[in-house]
Parts: sequence; C-alpha cells; structure tokens
Amino acid sequence: MARRPRLFAPGLLYHVIARGNQRRPTFLDDQDYQAYLLRLSKYQTRYNIALHAYCLMPNHVHLLLQTCDTPLAKFMQSLQQSYTQRFNRAHGTVGHLFQGRYQAIICDTDQYLATLVRYIHLNPVRAGLVDSPETYEYSGHCAYLDGRRTAVVDPGLVLRMLGGRDRYRRFVEAGSTGGHEARYYELEDQQFLGSPDFAQRTRQKHPTLGGQTGRPPLEVALAELTSVLALDVSSLRGPDRSHSVTGARALVSLVLVRRLGYPLTAVARALGRDTATLSIILSRTASRLETDCRLAATIERATSKMLRSKSLTPVIR
Repeated sequence: MARRPRLFAPGLLYHVIARGNQRRPTFLDDQDYQAYLLRLSKYQTRYNIALHAYCLMPNHVHLLLQTCDTPLAKFMQSLQQSYTQRFNRAHGTVGHLFQGRYQAIICDTDQYLATLVRYIHLNPVRAGLVDSPETYEYSGHCAYLDGRRTAVVDPGLVLRMLGGRDRYRRFVEAGSTGGHEARYYELEDQQFLGSPDFAQRTRQKHPTLGGQTGRPPLEVALAELTSVLALDVSSLRGPDRSHSVTGARALVSLVLVRRLGYPLTAVARALGRDTATLSIILSRTASRLETDCRLAATIERATSKMLRSKSLTPVIR
C-alpha cells in the first residue's frame, strides 16, 4: 500500500515522533543528546519553527512544534540527517539511525497544545527513567519552570494559556500519575488528533493542504527536473544500465517520489521501470544519503530549485 503523503500548511501544530531504527538507541551518551539539541536549535532557527516541547528519550524523540513557510519534511530531513551523520562518525557505525518514516500528527491546538506539552515532558517519568520530570536533562520541562525561552524551546504561549509557571507546575503534577495515553495516538483520518470535525475544518481552512491542487503533471515535473540536473530524459527511459545512468535514474526517482510526492507507480511507468525494482533502488539511494554528502547536496539543490518553480506546489514525504 502506498504511503500517505505528508500534509503541510503553515501554522499547523505537529506532534512528531521519530523512533530508533529497529528500536535501537539513538543516544548513547550525554554528547549525543547535546549534539541533537545543538542541531535542533540550529534548524528550528533556520526554518522558523516554533518548538513548544521536546523530549529526547534513549531510543526515540518527541517534538511538539508549529511550522511557518518551510515544510515540516525539510526541517526533519535536515535535523535527522545531520544528527545521524554525526552519530555514525562518533560511534563508528553506518546506515539508518532512525526509522525511515517518522510520525507527524496534526493536532488541534486549542484542545491539545497544553496537554501534549505535559504528556511529552512526562515521558521520562512514565518510562521509569526518573521520579520527577525536572530531574530529566533532555526535555523542555525546566524551561517552563524557569519561564524563559531557551535556544531550543519557547514556553511562552503555553504558560500564558495556563496562567504562569506555578499553574504549569500544578498542571504537570496533576497528570504525573497517568500512564500511556492511547488517545494521543487515536487519529482522525490517520493523521489528525482532534474532534471528529477537526480534520474537515483543517482541510477547509487549508484547501491546498498537502499540495494536492496546482501540481503539474508528472511529465512536466520530470522534464523540468531533468533540465535542472542537466540529464537526458530519453536515456533514463532507455535500457542503459551503466553506473552513471542507473545513478541518475535513482536520483531523479528519489526527488520525484520522496521529495515531491509523485506516486512510485507513476514514476516507474514514466521511466519505463518495474515498480518493485524502482522501490528497492529508492531505498538503497535513501540509505546512501546518510553517508554520501555529495549526493545529499545534489538532491537538496534539485529539490529546492523544483520547489521554487511557480508551477509546482510541494508534496513532501
């Protein structure tokens, strides 16, 4: 079954959950946690992300954030790829660190913002890592207790909603006896957390949510992308299986499918390839991004040029 495309519109509230590949640890020591926080600060500033809460657990990450004009996928790609490269260098490992598909839940801000902040900051307590959230170093909880914005998290909006630091502290204490709450993962239309009509209202407010309108035909996008990369589209469609042509074919397919959201089956058909084979090639190419900086930079440049095109509304996966 094809994956649903990422849904994006400026100003939406997302609960992002990125888990370690095969449930393996994503942080082995304090230096790892600090390296991730440094990158979290860097990329949220670069992409104008408002981070309301975070918690770095030993094998997964929780982020509660609002986007501006930059798609969430671009922020997450930069953050996760940069940290993975650093982790692999530091620990002599290779390959994926995080699961390829992080979870990004669009949440009803009015109903869930404050409760999700509490739920995220209480993760270490529920997991038995600490007895109280203020003793856990790798979350945004202490910033709320101090009432001051840090390089990573801004507690201002939620503190104003709750009525200040003391009320926030009591609010968290009131929820500290609860366990895992499945309601935060019971999604409307598999992507929205809110009342039954929240998904409908969100789609009505953002009619181009996910970029489903205004996207050019695949043939137009393919022609533009091959022009950007100075490639011959006829060679990509031909029988040539040389290393250079196969690599170019993989690059074009990855941008079209993984960055711009065109269906894999349609891209395979447009290039005259078998869908299953192209899927394997895409997976292998995506894995290379974590260690091949030149390839990652090429894909980044090509994607950026395509997204700046007036004819293209992005659907980024």
